[in-house]
Formats: sequence, C-alpha cells, structure tokens
Amino acid sequence: MHKKLENLMGKMGVFIHDNPFKVIVVVLMLLAFPLSHVPQIKMDTSTEGFMHEDDPVLITYNKFRAQFGRDERVAISIKSDNIFTLAFLQTLKEIHEEIENNVPFVEDITSLYTVRNTRGEGDKLITDDLLEPFPATQAQVDTIKQRALESHFYKDLFISQDGKMTTIIVETDAYSHEGEKEVADEDAFEEEGAFGEEEFENVSTDNVVGTKERPFLTDQENAKLVHAILDITDKYKKEGLEIYVAGSPAVMDALKAQMQADMQKFTRVTFLIIVIFLFVMFRRVSAVVYPLIVIFLSLLTTVGTMAWAGVAFKLPTQIVPSLLLAVSVGATVHILSIFFDSFNAKGDKKEALGYTLGHSGLAIAMTSVTTAIGVGSFSGSEVAPISDLGIFASLGVMVSLVLTLTLLPALLSITKLKPKAKKGMGKLDNVMKKLATVPVKYYKSIIIFSAILVIMALVLSSKIVLSHNPLYWFQADNYNRISTEVIDTNMNGTVTIEAVVDAGVENGWNDPVRLEKLNVLSDKLEKYVDSYTHIGKVVSISTIVKETNRALHENQEEYYSIPNDADLVSQELLLFENSGSDDLEDVVDSQFSKARITIKLPWTDAVKAVAVLDYVKKEVEATFPKDRVETTGMIPLLINTFAQAVSSSVMSYFIAFIGISFMMMLILGSVRVGLLSMIPNLTPIILGLLIMYVVNIPLDMFTLLIGSIAIGLAVDDTIHFMHNFRRYYLESGDSAKAIEQTFFTTGKALVITTIVLSLGFYAYLMAQMVSVQNFGLLTGSVIVLALLADLLLAPALMIVVAKRGWIK
Repeated sequence: MHKKLENLMGKMGVFIHDNPFKVIVVVLMLLAFPLSHVPQIKMDTSTEGFMHEDDPVLITYNKFRAQFGRDERVAISIKSDNIFTLAFLQTLKEIHEEIENNVPFVEDITSLYTVRNTRGEGDKLITDDLLEPFPATQAQVDTIKQRALESHFYKDLFISQDGKMTTIIVETDAYSHEGEKEVADEDAFEEEGAFGEEEFENVSTDNVVGTKERPFLTDQENAKLVHAILDITDKYKKEGLEIYVAGSPAVMDALKAQMQADMQKFTRVTFLIIVIFLFVMFRRVSAVVYPLIVIFLSLLTTVGTMAWAGVAFKLPTQIVPSLLLAVSVGATVHILSIFFDSFNAKGDKKEALGYTLGHSGLAIAMTSVTTAIGVGSFSGSEVAPISDLGIFASLGVMVSLVLTLTLLPALLSITKLKPKAKKGMGKLDNVMKKLATVPVKYYKSIIIFSAILVIMALVLSSKIVLSHNPLYWFQADNYNRISTEVIDTNMNGTVTIEAVVDAGVENGWNDPVRLEKLNVLSDKLEKYVDSYTHIGKVVSISTIVKETNRALHENQEEYYSIPNDADLVSQELLLFENSGSDDLEDVVDSQFSKARITIKLPWTDAVKAVAVLDYVKKEVEATFPKDRVETTGMIPLLINTFAQAVSSSVMSYFIAFIGISFMMMLILGSVRVGLLSMIPNLTPIILGLLIMYVVNIPLDMFTLLIGSIAIGLAVDDTIHFMHNFRRYYLESGDSAKAIEQTFFTTGKALVITTIVLSLGFYAYLMAQMVSVQNFGLLTGSVIVLALLADLLLAPALMIVVAKRGWIK
C-alpha cells in the first residue's frame, strides 16, 4: 500500500512538471476567495472574548452589563502631597473636564470634583458635587478636606487613606456605537431612545438575545477610549504631575498593543533568519522565495477564512502564524533538500520532481494530516480562542500541505535551474555520516539516559507554578504594570468581583432586615485577607442608605447606619432619588429587586484569586440563602478562562495523543512500533516542562499552547524519520545502514529545518513581553529537543525494534 501511494506521488510530481501553469492557476483560483477577506480580520483582546457565546459565565456577565453597565473601569490616579490645595484641585478639575469633553465612549466620570456629597441642611437632603461650588479660598478647601477624609464612601475609591493619592474613575459605555450616526446635542435629547434610559429599560436581562441586537463595546472602541485618556495624562505628566493609569481596559489594550508589536516584529525577524539560512544552505534564490510564498499564502488563506467566518484574532490565536511557519518551513525544506540533491546529481528536473514527491510526498502528507489531527484536538476547547486555534490552525496546516505538494513543485518546474556541485551540503553529509554511528553504538545508553531525563522532568513538572496573570506578561518596569501596582498599593484595588442578589420581589431592597444583612456582610468582606490578596472596598446600596440616614439626622456620625423601619428606608431612598443623584442606578435595579455588590481588590493572579472568589460566593449565598445570587466581574472571568483552558487543554492533549498514536500505527504498519514511535514524539514536550521548572516559567495561557506547536514539529520529524527508516530497512535488512541512509536524506532536512526555526524562535527572547520571551525560549528549545529525539532516541529505539523483528 505504501509503495502504491509513493508511486502515485511520484506520478503527481511528473504531472505537475508537465502542467505547471495549469496547477498554479487552479491553486490561485481556489485561494482567491479566502484571500479577498484578509482585510476584514479583526483583533479582540477582551477577557469575555475568551468565552463561547453560550458559556453560562459569559451569559451571566452579559446580563450584568445589560442591567448595570460595564464593570471594567479606567482608574486615573494622581499622587501628590498637596491634593487639598486650590492649585491642585484646579488641575484636577481641568483633567476631569478634558476627559469629559475629549474621550469617546464614556458613560460617566467621577472624581473629587464630581463625587456625590450627601448631607443634610435643616430638613432638606442635599446631594451635590463635593466641589460645588468650586472653592475660592484655602479655608474652604480645608473644610472639603475634612469632609473627604471623614467619608467612608470616598476612602479607597477617590482618596487614599493617607490623603496623598486621588483617583478619577472613568466608566465606559457598555454598548458599542458602531453604525450609529452622529447627532447634535439638541437632536440627541429628542432621540432619547437611541442612548437614553428608555431604551435601556427595554433591554432584556433574562437572556442574551436583547444584548445581541446591540453589541457591547468593541475592542477597537476600547482602544480609542484608552488612547484618548493616555494622550491627556501624558500632557499632564510632562508638566510634572505624578499620574498613573490602570484598570482592565487600559491593561488589556496595552497588552494587545505590545504583544502585537512583539509578534509582528519577531515574526519578521524569523522570516529574515529563514531567508538568510535557506540561501546559505541552498545557494539559490528560488529555494528562498518559494518557501516564503507557501508560508505567506498558507497564513493569509487561514486569516482570510477566519475573517470570512467572523472569527477575530485573539491572544491565543496569535501563535497560529508561528505554527504555520514551523510546519510550512519543515515541509518545504524536505521537498527542496531531496529535490536539489537529486537535481544536482542528475540534472533532470522532471526526474528530480518525480523522485522527490515519490520519496517524501507521502511522508509530508502523513505528517501534515497527523499534525492537523493533533492541533485540531483543541477545536473542542471550552475557551473560544483555543477552539479557534484548533479549527483554523489545522486548516492552515492542510492548506500548507496542498501548496507544498502542488504550488512548490509547479514553481520549481517553471524556474530555470542549473545543477550545482555540493558545497555546504557536502560538509553536512560528513556530519550526518559521523552522527549516524552514535545511536548504533550507544543505543542502550541513549535509551537509559533519555528515560532518566523524562522521569526527572515528570517529577519536577509537578512543581511548576500555575498562573494566569496578564499583568505579569509585562516587564517589571512597564508603565502599565507599575501603574496598576502603585494604585493597588495606595487605593486597595483596580479590579472587581461583582455580586448581584435578586430578592425576587419588587421593593425587596427596601427591607431594613435585608439591608442590615448586606451591611454586616460588607464589613465582613472588607476584613478578608489571604496570602495573595485582600478585599479593599465594598460598595452597595447599603452605603447610600447609611449616608442618607446620617444626612437626615443632622449629619451625626452615629446615624451612619441602616434604619430599622421599612417605611423610613423607602422614604429616605425616595428623597435620595429626588435629590438629583443617579447613583442608585449603579447599585440597584429600577424595581429595587436586584442589588449589586461591588467588591474591589488588587489585580490578582487568577489562580491565586480562586480562594477570595470562593469566599465571596460562600458568604453572599450564606447571607441571602433564599435569594438568587450571581457572581461575575473581571476576576471571575479570568478564573473561568484559565480553569477552562487547563481542563480543556488536558483533554485536547489526550485526544491528540490517541489520534496521533493511531496515525503512527497506520503509517508504520504496526501497533507496537506505532506506540514506540510516540516516545520520541512526547519526549521533547516532557523535557520542555523540565526547562520550565529550571528557568521558573509558569504554566500560563501561552505556555499551555506551546505544546500544540511541539506536537506538530515532533510528530513531523518522527514521521519523516520512521517512514524513511522503514523503507531503507525493508530494502537492506540492516538497521545501521538504514539509519545512515535516513540521516543522509531526511536527517539533513531535519537539521536544516531545526536550525532555521530554532534561531527564528530564539529571536523572540529580545521581545518586550515576558510571555513572548517565554514563548520563544520554550518553542525554540522544544524544536531542538525534537531534533535530538529523532536523531538519537528514535534510531536507538529502532535498533531494538529491528532486533526483535517487529518491522515488517
């Protein structure tokens, strides 16, 4: 069967040589449709973009956003010893108004300039802005300072406990404005249904259907908002103001920008390395240009198909170019290496193409199919971009296969070539000849040493730290990381856990008993501290009720409490609503049946935040056992994303192992040999874990996916080696001779591919992002380990197999 398929491949090579232009035209016609969609591709780095639309966690989050707006806020914090001076407050006012007037997609801005100031004057309840009217004297400022520092609400939200940092909180629009026409202010007032409360009241929060009709704020809109804020803050930083910008919108936008810059920069560097090395090895322009054409077309076809399917590029799917680069280079180098060896020896292009496809075409096809199966196992992941990776990376691998076996030979056919005497290749032949004797002489030592390394790696891999902390993908001196850490230290948090408690009845949150329970719960939550994080602030409707009650009792602090009388609570809340403040909309729905509890805490690694989230869930559910409790927000989304990534990736790797094992059995025609061949496939991945432990690299979203590339490369190398070893062994019956012949043909291609790709990926070590550096180090190392496994361990195992007579 193998022989028939190889003969068929050889005939295909002859056909392509005779009909190159027909082949090129047909290939380009097939690719035209996906290529035309490439410009439509979009980028999405939002946390919710990691989830499928039907994910219960995302549905809960979307219901929350439809009801209360977006929980992700931009925090702009200013550090100064002179906050409560006329000059500083004037600057704060200018910054606030500049953001208000120039930053798009803003729902609300709150700072000391506009924060509510709830107080009583006689029998009246006043809720105006803290700086209204704006102070004219330092004495007035001193009065404001006293009021601000005594406020329970302001502390850790708008002013630090030491009074030396103040924060402007920017709440972004929940919904996208794409497709909306711009209208004048007076027209917007008349068309309130477009943006006003009337439409918001009609949004369904019981399902996500209502939210699909009006999409949430897009990644591009978030970027415009963040960049507009940074333009303003940069101007004031130049004037000497110590100002920090944090919050998940800012961090995720910076993450996207830096990662895109790194990946684009070093993908270009990788291409340059490939170009230089291919030229050095083959000394032909065609051997450089044609592989790049295959790579580019494979990548663009994949991206175009993603755009056509409406799938955005997300952080995990950014490794698709690297995977396709690795697979395409490996396949094209095998074709070029065998082709030029034959062509240089005999000078007949037609014969060389027929021989090349007959010799390596089947192996390349099998490696690509096996790689597609391995990577495609991720398509069932519960994490949306990992699922996308599985679907579209496997598609890209198959596109690369088709182009390698059709377009590349066709291009070689129409190119004028002259045979060249061996130069660089001759030296490589000598190296391969000497190297071929090593596994023959020391096969037992190689197997034992490999087994020791694998066992050591498996033992130490249990000590690798799990992590999902995008903030730590930045360097320690990165502005976004510094800003977040400074604000977390001074203001006790930049991210939130959101809990929604549904009483199930209208005016359920007018009940003083329920409010008192919430008050006690808030105090208890604010005392939470564990080894990794703490809760810095809790805000809810109880805060407003206590403020109002105190104000209506002559601003006496002892009345900062929940009234015992339900009618009094209702009356106070009505007075607060009528006083002009709309802050109740942020903490309770219009029916007073659902209450929002915002728990603010420092940016925390998702793995280490599991304990605090579990604590919050347990305490809220225990406090309101008869009510419906839903927990959402940035921290739960991060935790859910990583938990699903780990669980689904483990399953994906297991499926990949089963699928690849089955393919290896079919390719090698033996169950035992097929299973044995998985040893050199898995060894590089396992040793990659050892490198992670030694270098102290955590197992995060990026490193979790490196295995998908490792599977592709390790399987490719192993199949090429095993396929050709089996052919030569069946011809001669001599395992040592078969190894030498395999090293002279496939071995050289493996070495060239490994050198090119490993250098390309090691170039990523010069990136700014820590995650990209780790990606480059581990991928480059796994590529080298895969070569060593297939030049040392695989032949050592084959000698044992041959001695036992298992190859037939």
